[in-house]
Amino acid sequence: MGATDTTPNVGRRQFLQTAAVLTVSGAAIGSARPVAAEESTDLTNWFADVSNYAGITDKRGTGRVTVAVGANGNGGGFAFSPPAIRIDPGTTVVWEWTGEGGSHNVVAEDRAYESEMVGTEGTTFEHTFEAERVSTYACAPHKAMGMKGAVIVGDLEVTVETPTPTPSPEPEYEYVAREPDYGDWFDDVDNFGGTVDLRGRTEVRVQVGADGNGGGFALSPPAIHIDPGTRVIWEWVGDDGPHEFEATDGGYASPAQSAGEWGLTFDGVGISTYACEPHAAKGMKGAIVVGDVFEGVYEVTTSHLMVLGSLGAAFLSPLAFGAFLWARGRRDGRHDE
Repeated sequence: MGATDTTPNVGRRQFLQTAAVLTVSGAAIGSARPVAAEESTDLTNWFADVSNYAGITDKRGTGRVTVAVGANGNGGGFAFSPPAIRIDPGTTVVWEWTGEGGSHNVVAEDRAYESEMVGTEGTTFEHTFEAERVSTYACAPHKAMGMKGAVIVGDLEVTVETPTPTPSPEPEYEYVAREPDYGDWFDDVDNFGGTVDLRGRTEVRVQVGADGNGGGFALSPPAIHIDPGTRVIWEWVGDDGPHEFEATDGGYASPAQSAGEWGLTFDGVGISTYACEPHAAKGMKGAIVVGDVFEGVYEVTTSHLMVLGSLGAAFLSPLAFGAFLWARGRRDGRHDE
């Protein structure tokens, strides 16, 4: 995109992965505990935030069933696959780690079984389900992200209703007094009315698939100004998805989905433009302005977010890996690529 001498841009990136990996000798890990009382057969709330839930997979007639740990879902390698299975009494479920998404564990809600925290591909943990029951489980660090599963043992009837998401009402915005120069980036974005000033907040939200550009093809608000260290949460709404977006420099990319959330923490000073790849031509584009971009350009970093489910509250913190973006030189040649 075009830019004036006073408009910095986010530049090159380097991916670093520093997630600690626990080395485990042997195939099976963890421990089993006595089975507690039967859990609820209404799993509607349990699977409400599980992006890869698509129904109950019938595995009856099989003595051993494998479930992937760290499968693609919930914004990265943060899913069990399949997340819901039905098995016969006496069947052994084997959870096998993919190595994606950092370290995970398998913890039953009633603590009937629990694995160690592991990130090594090929590691397995197993548990045999003897009695007819419904057992829900999760990865403790990523539970609040939707990394949850369920084992239905026997012919018990369970309920899983899929609610229709209701878009949040558009809030009243305050706009910045001085607009960055985006060039022609927003020329075809019909819901762009200026850069919304969201400084002073630790977390902000942007709707994906909001009404605009001839349908549900808008990012709302399309341009925001935040402080370094602010968490940006994108929330999928509307019925014209799926949508997925990517930074123009390739520094980050969201998953393709029609519902759910995904987020990054932005640090440093700079401007990051991004667009929904399938619908950029319709005007589904946005920009994140970080810090005082009129005072200079410094290193800008972005980190994926996870929610620490073990704390029982929505506290967001960076994952053990980040997408590091180096600031690109100004057009006057003060910095070289």
